[in-house]
Amino acid sequence: MAQTDRRLWLSREVHVELLRLSVPTIVSTLAVPLLGLVDTIVLGRLPEVEPLGAAAAASTIFNSLFWVFGFLRMGTTALVAQASGRKEEDEGARTLFQALVIGAALGFLLVVLRGPIAWAGFALIGAEPEVDRLARQYFAIRIFEAPAFLMSLALTGYLRGRGDAVTPMLLVVLINAVNIAGDLLLVPGTWGLPAYGIRGAAWASLAAQTIGFVAGAAAVWRQVGRRWRWAWLLRLRELAWRRFLYVQQDLFLRTLALVASLGAVTAFAARLHNAHELAAHAILMQLYTLGSYGVDGFAYATETTVGMWLGHGNAARARASAAAALLWGTGLALAASVFYLGTVDWLVGVFTRDQLVQDVVRRLTGVVVAILPLAALAFVFDGIMIGATDTRYLRNAMFVSSGAFAAVLLGGWRWAGPDLRVVWWSLAVFLFMRAFTLGLRFASGRWCDSAAAGEATRPASG
Repeated sequence: MAQTDRRLWLSREVHVELLRLSVPTIVSTLAVPLLGLVDTIVLGRLPEVEPLGAAAAASTIFNSLFWVFGFLRMGTTALVAQASGRKEEDEGARTLFQALVIGAALGFLLVVLRGPIAWAGFALIGAEPEVDRLARQYFAIRIFEAPAFLMSLALTGYLRGRGDAVTPMLLVVLINAVNIAGDLLLVPGTWGLPAYGIRGAAWASLAAQTIGFVAGAAAVWRQVGRRWRWAWLLRLRELAWRRFLYVQQDLFLRTLALVASLGAVTAFAARLHNAHELAAHAILMQLYTLGSYGVDGFAYATETTVGMWLGHGNAARARASAAAALLWGTGLALAASVFYLGTVDWLVGVFTRDQLVQDVVRRLTGVVVAILPLAALAFVFDGIMIGATDTRYLRNAMFVSSGAFAAVLLGGWRWAGPDLRVVWWSLAVFLFMRAFTLGLRFASGRWCDSAAAGEATRPASG
């Protein structure tokens, strides 16, 4: 990095811009667990225990399903940010239209295919009959939120691409508030309403996502209304789809590999024959997740800042923003690691009183401490590459990282047998490879060229 770049990334302006975008996103991210917590508390107070397990089983399917389609938000953020940097607001509106069309089409496809999806998902979960029956009731209602959810990803991507992180935060708060109110009213039956049980929780979620989408669409319309062209619906094939679809395709495949790898962590941990190790794994995952929450905010912020500044033609400012995000992200992760090291005995006591589980958690806390900075680097590098639309390299780096992860996991499992250490060291290798491969690209500076190169039509061979 040149001397000018070094001075730039230390400037107050760069850090203020980054924090303005990242802090609301961090608040949004921290609000998500609240939703699951309220669902758990409300369903957990029912006389039967099966509804709680059923909601957890069905939510596993929804989380995996919807996470795969996160590319809609990421790709839209990057493309809109670059268009905003070039002051091409009409192109940003057209990108939003394309994302909404894809989101609506995929959402309705999920609704149409709800039968096969439920069959495959619940077959993999293999819950006991009563839990399976209730989970299918929950799924049959919630699946209808798919179009609203996927189109909301497009709206969020547009807003963040325009540098608006506050509106998405308010939408998350609104969705959570509606869901919580719906749970409290419909699950146990309040103010004379019938007690709908698990179906009430599903209806609450459907209502929350629908209201969230309508509110988001209204907020976006205020920004994009005068640039909107309903005629786009009549000439869909004439729109510039090539770059949009290439970026989204790369991000979809990258996300698919990520979900498969993290799904393997869950699947192999579930095969542990030792109940204490399984309980310890759940605690370690909570520590890892909590330690990673804030970092996502800086990763999302770089999608916007890097995209905007590269679109503006200011690569030096894009590099400065990227460097500042790496500083904040790794600093936050290191702070979490130091906190865990200093409070491990207290933390394990908060999570469990079982001495054997505590011993396993203590032995592997060092792995969590080591991987948090790696995770921070991987997450922020992800945001940088997405903002630069260097998605082909990002996709290939994820394939390499997933391959290394699979080799270590399968090899270690075969050599050492079912062992929690194998699972966590495999995860460490996965995060290291992500940070390493993306770090090489970042150091080369070639990621800065991707936004400009993307203006030309990419060949199908990639």
